[in-house]
Amino acid sequence: MIREKVIWKVFGKKLISYKKLDDGTVVGNGFLNPLVDRFRLITMFIAQAKFYKNYDLGRWRGKRVANTFAPPVGSRAMFRAMKNVLRGRILRHARPIAMTFAVTYDCQCKCIHCSAGKHYRTDIPELTTEEAKKLIDESQNLGISVLAFTGGEPLLRNDIFDLVTYVDKKKTVPIIFTNGLLLTEENVNKLADAGLYCLYVSIDSPNPDEHNELRGMPGLFDTALKGIRLAKEKGIFVGISSYATQSSTKKGKYKEVHSLAKELDLDNVMLFDGVPTGNMLKDTSELLKMEQREEIRQFSEYIRKNQIKPPLSAQSWQNSIESYLGGIGCLAAYIQYYVSAYGEVTPCDFTPISFGNVRDAPLKKIWKKMIHHPAYKHRSSFCRMQNEFFRNIYINPIPDDATLPYSIENLPNIDYRKRLSELYSE
Repeated sequence: MIREKVIWKVFGKKLISYKKLDDGTVVGNGFLNPLVDRFRLITMFIAQAKFYKNYDLGRWRGKRVANTFAPPVGSRAMFRAMKNVLRGRILRHARPIAMTFAVTYDCQCKCIHCSAGKHYRTDIPELTTEEAKKLIDESQNLGISVLAFTGGEPLLRNDIFDLVTYVDKKKTVPIIFTNGLLLTEENVNKLADAGLYCLYVSIDSPNPDEHNELRGMPGLFDTALKGIRLAKEKGIFVGISSYATQSSTKKGKYKEVHSLAKELDLDNVMLFDGVPTGNMLKDTSELLKMEQREEIRQFSEYIRKNQIKPPLSAQSWQNSIESYLGGIGCLAAYIQYYVSAYGEVTPCDFTPISFGNVRDAPLKKIWKKMIHHPAYKHRSSFCRMQNEFFRNIYINPIPDDATLPYSIENLPNIDYRKRLSELYSE
């Protein structure tokens, strides 16, 4: 399935046009596309401005919130993000905007689809409070404006409230992804006092029994919804974090999840693609088909254009032509990185490949190593972890019994796109 978006056409001649190929790559095929690419910064900011003007979800520290996974409009954190984007584009040297930090891999749930599966270790300790704070300092010095705490279950870590408090809110907005089991009134109050920006609660299915079964935790759905309501009462922005698989999309589950969020008067729905990672690293059977990604993109676009709340932040939109024009696409080692509970640094939450450990090297050095690797030295319009050629080179060779993340030193030092072009030329 090849999708085409024609932006400007005169007398049947495509002047500005883009195609999305079967492998997810976006290519320009209009007469003026080379000229437009020279001014990509301008088109990027125009596309971003159109997105941000559509929503007013409330105020955080006096600034308007249009997207709960981005800093408030006009805040210092937002200007930091814009500065990093500009520097990255002008100097052609990627600068990070967001870090995802898995503070612990302890968790009460037993999700068969857990993206953090195979990360848990007993031979080394998790980062201490001091090490975690040093990581936060290094990350903010690197320029991040969004810090997402995740796990495991981050609320199982005793110092989580201290870590949220420690984040310099003038530079970075702190977010937490949680299963919702520990969202008691006491904990919600502590999160509000710590200055939490947004809370994302994982909901795998709008059906309580199905959600509880997928998470291996009876009663979790009702407990999570109770916690959501408590957080809303305390003035914390709240969203749902979910994912779309091939089978669930056939049933329209993503629409039902959005309806649930709308019913709860939430501020966002983060809908990831069902990326094969963690416990499901080698199982690609539930990968979305290209037409399903387009279906979700259209639904996301419909919600945005009609200013329906909550907005739907779908990875399928993130990997679209529209997102490409907005300067997004695959975020891994481009504007985002992930740090494990033990200090391993990887390109993103879903990519189980370590480029170094913050206990052994400065974060800035590891980031530079990552963005200069042949697999990440270029901007990708499509999630690498869903790219067949990337997976053949970097994921399939990882031993089935390996503890994740797996060291990049044990994997090829090549550009997977060359293998793709070689196959097409044969």
